[in-house]
Amino acid sequence: MFRKLSLLLTAILLLSLLPGISAQDDDNPTIAILRFGPIGSATTAESALLDVLQVYGFINAEERMSLMEGQDFIGENINIVRGDANYDLPSANVIVEAALDQGADVLVAFTTPVAQIAVNTTLDQDEPTPVIFGGVYNPYRAGIAEAACIKPDHVTGTESVQPYDEAFQIFLMQNPDLKLVGTIYSSNEASGIYGAERISEIGESLGITVESVAVTSVSDLRAAAQSLVNMGIEALVLPSDYTVTNGLPIIAAAANDNAIPVFQATTGSIFQGATLGAGYWQHFEQGRRAGLMLAAWLNGELDIAATAIDSHAGMAVSVNMNAASELGIDIAEELIEKADFLIQDESVALSEQIGLGMLRKMGANEAILQAARGFMDTIPLEDMGRGQFTIPPELANFLIESRRAEEFMAADAAYLASLQCTEEMIAEQQAALDAAE
Repeated sequence: MFRKLSLLLTAILLLSLLPGISAQDDDNPTIAILRFGPIGSATTAESALLDVLQVYGFINAEERMSLMEGQDFIGENINIVRGDANYDLPSANVIVEAALDQGADVLVAFTTPVAQIAVNTTLDQDEPTPVIFGGVYNPYRAGIAEAACIKPDHVTGTESVQPYDEAFQIFLMQNPDLKLVGTIYSSNEASGIYGAERISEIGESLGITVESVAVTSVSDLRAAAQSLVNMGIEALVLPSDYTVTNGLPIIAAAANDNAIPVFQATTGSIFQGATLGAGYWQHFEQGRRAGLMLAAWLNGELDIAATAIDSHAGMAVSVNMNAASELGIDIAEELIEKADFLIQDESVALSEQIGLGMLRKMGANEAILQAARGFMDTIPLEDMGRGQFTIPPELANFLIESRRAEEFMAADAAYLASLQCTEEMIAEQQAALDAAE
């Protein structure tokens, strides 16, 4: 009874906070941008998506600035509504339903839990609302699709491929003699379940015992971490899991009290207290690709039913020298040299792969890249937030104009063309599924 009442009050509260934009307000298409929580990777991906919308003329510079404040708006060409579940699954259902009630013409879902709910909610519609997702780890394990081209006709998106094997090797550089580690994951999240399984499998193959603890909410994390500490673990190796990431400061505090390093398979984890991070990092590229799909669909140039789910890999290493100092451990010199993100004292150093790589994607010319090199080693830690890399608005608008150059537009068109599902691709993927069964 109290549970139902709580959910009802949550729904009423969330709906009361929405400004009531609907597709009936004008003839503009309404885009719903939804995510599971205020995680830095989702913020970065959303920013990239909005950049693409500006490049292709759906929003102007002034509208782009107003959208940075995170508000819904009615624009000249499109309307945008936003939803953030604040890491709560019941609220994730609410924001999806609220977006549909507001007449959303397309759902852009960042993060795995929201993408799952968006797809499942729209399946029963007579004419399913299109869903474009990004920042999803293993959409096939999550039940979003069976294969890249074998999926609901109204669904496409881009998958983040998490390199757990490579990440584990990075962690072993710090301590090659690991014999007993612990991992924590959310039993409600497909990405966390999959990640914990991979960590256990890889650990077993290396002769390392992995003790796993499942949680259902952030409030369970301290007890979970303490139980692993009591087992005598030498390190925590954590999966890419939104509940775990949201509560990482809690885990790190418990681990630090017992001089146990925290390793997570996400690079942004060091901004939440982890000692080492290693894994997928190109969240800007995820948002950019989802944005290209969205812009092409808005222009009537993309058939979602015939558009394959994209798959994108990437590997980066992050090191938190402050956390290591607090633990009283020395970081291996090899890791310091490999670090793409390095926190030390009150600043962050970025590798060229991270800082300049993103600027190139945004349209930076060689003059801008050369100037940026002088700032990559001493970015104030407070300017990075939760690992989100931001640039001044004046430079952002300049880069938007650069992105309209013919070479970039041609590359965008080629990318979208590469996603077209053919009968041969569908047959091959179905055969692989049949063989696996």
